[in-house]
Amino acid sequence: MTKIKELSGLSAIIERYKEKGEVIEIEREVDSECELTGIISKLNALPRTPGVVFKNVKGYDFPCAACLLSEKDRTREILGLPVSPREFKEAFIEATGNPIPSVQVSEGPCKEQVYTHNFDALQRVPSVKVTPHDGGKYFQPLIISKDPDTGVQNVAINRAMLLKDNTVALNVRNESGVGNNFLKYKREGKPFEVALVMGVPLDLYISAATKLPLGQDELALAGALRKKAVEVIQCETIDLVVPAEASFVLEGVIEPPYDLASEGPWPEFLKYMSIPQRKPVLKIQALSLREDAIAYVVVAGTKENFNFRISNDIAFYQYVKALDPNFVMDATLTPGSAHWHHGIIQVRKDDYDLEGLQTHVAMSAFGFSVYLETVTVVDEDVDILDMDEIEWAVTTRCNPSEQIHIIPEVKAHRNNPIAGVRELVEGSFVGKAKMIVDATVPWKYKNLKGKSEFPLFKRASFLEVDLKDYVSGDDYSRWMR
Repeated sequence: MTKIKELSGLSAIIERYKEKGEVIEIEREVDSECELTGIISKLNALPRTPGVVFKNVKGYDFPCAACLLSEKDRTREILGLPVSPREFKEAFIEATGNPIPSVQVSEGPCKEQVYTHNFDALQRVPSVKVTPHDGGKYFQPLIISKDPDTGVQNVAINRAMLLKDNTVALNVRNESGVGNNFLKYKREGKPFEVALVMGVPLDLYISAATKLPLGQDELALAGALRKKAVEVIQCETIDLVVPAEASFVLEGVIEPPYDLASEGPWPEFLKYMSIPQRKPVLKIQALSLREDAIAYVVVAGTKENFNFRISNDIAFYQYVKALDPNFVMDATLTPGSAHWHHGIIQVRKDDYDLEGLQTHVAMSAFGFSVYLETVTVVDEDVDILDMDEIEWAVTTRCNPSEQIHIIPEVKAHRNNPIAGVRELVEGSFVGKAKMIVDATVPWKYKNLKGKSEFPLFKRASFLEVDLKDYVSGDDYSRWMR
């Protein structure tokens, strides 16, 4: 069948990186239950992870791809933004401030095959079981829903556990945009329409994972990143529009009385299995797809999973920087906490009157998200992207009895098991203590000197040399270039 209207799509991005030698292809048959995700996990453990295409996935007619976003430099390049961390943040912030609304079209590749009767989406569309202990097989879609009050669509990333007879348990969370929309429909007793969209260009995944204020359109952010409006097309059976270049679109409804099913366990981004919960059942009533459809698989807790949340760093930086632009130099969320739970703030405390402001800023930072649980503040000479540097600052500049502050028993997120386990205890709530670690040099010691003229908290400095003057050309090329 001739393509209706060719858009770039995910396949074109994969082909581009194949040409650059950044993608490997696996020809042998791979099982979607645990084997495929085991390979992805191993690839993400490599010093540099290639993108991968599984060309022969057992039981499916379509290939699966993964790992293209496992490297930060590749992720920034795919988004068309600077590789330098600070420049990347500023460019992303500029894009969020200049959204390009999507444009609706009448034809698109995702409509090359359309099914509204006599189809089995659970068998046709690739799904994965990540570990032997999962509650079932899962889709990993973009979730598109609509605010009934404003008509603005929300795009998020939520898992969907396959049940039977074209139904899934949708992992809706109250604090998210899709959760906010669902609550509004429930209050009015109306059906909640949802589109599950898979196999889209990677900028759409990043946009969907971005923490935008409620009411802002993630597709418009994707348009700003690609400097071109995302083309969208009307669904067949529900009142939503979806990216026309998608590989798979599942149209579904959560009907009153909003039946629930057990969902989970599933390996979460903090590398623990989730606690099974009761989640709403969505009935799939239409399937549309491209002829060259390709699924995309992300394994929780891997480099790629964390890079999906690269925009969290930017949102955190923007939030904290706004608290005091002259005092706050930089900020980031640590990869070890999945770019959510531990924030690092770099400040310039160059006047005695600024002492204590670091604690004020750290306390205010917790307003960024309930996910945030620890804030570490460091001086301007500390590299916030180097955890060895952070540990050095905590070890040498923080007196715990004076510079660690505990905020007792506040709301947290159940994905962290030390908080989530409490929902299993009657009368408790999902929460934990939160912590501020002040690893800045106290002002009273800032310029203190011993018996020399060298400040005690000033780093040792070494003679500046050029190694080219000391080693052979071959050794320089091998070790130092």
